[in-house]
Amino acid sequence: MDSFSLPQLRRLEAGTWGKWSLRGERIPTLDELLEWGRGVRCGMNLEIKEDFHVDELVRQLAARFTGSRSLDRVLFSSFRADDLLRLRAAFPQARLAWLASRQSRGLTPLDRRVRLAAMHPKDRLINPRLVKRCHRLGLAVHVWVVNQPRRLAELETLPVDGVMTDDPRLFTM
Repeated sequence: MDSFSLPQLRRLEAGTWGKWSLRGERIPTLDELLEWGRGVRCGMNLEIKEDFHVDELVRQLAARFTGSRSLDRVLFSSFRADDLLRLRAAFPQARLAWLASRQSRGLTPLDRRVRLAAMHPKDRLINPRLVKRCHRLGLAVHVWVVNQPRRLAELETLPVDGVMTDDPRLFTM
């Protein structure tokens, strides 16, 4: 895996990809993102994607967010239960979410172990039964990736609690 310094990352152009173009946009730092989010009615999802150095990453996140006022707007998510267990151990006040792409089996036991705040199922997994089950457990449901206005309208009828999209223009239509 390649490693980049912060100055190297800051030089990258992050706004042009796929069919969306925000030419000139740069990768924000976590602090910049949190500052931006302070004035916007928007929650944030920080996904643990790293397969190694997770313990160090969790320690840094715990140090950054312990006592932070922004903690109530942030969900820490991962596909891996071990990551969620590490996060819970490092800072008990964190709001955790489980990402699911293939199936939702294991949700209830995982919730008992780590006290989830939300489940993030892939769009193809979502159905009324799963939404009802999550809500019965007290979990918010945030579906990913929703990029079509029609699908957004369909999900509102379930009702899911939020969506993740690659196209923020969906919310201005």
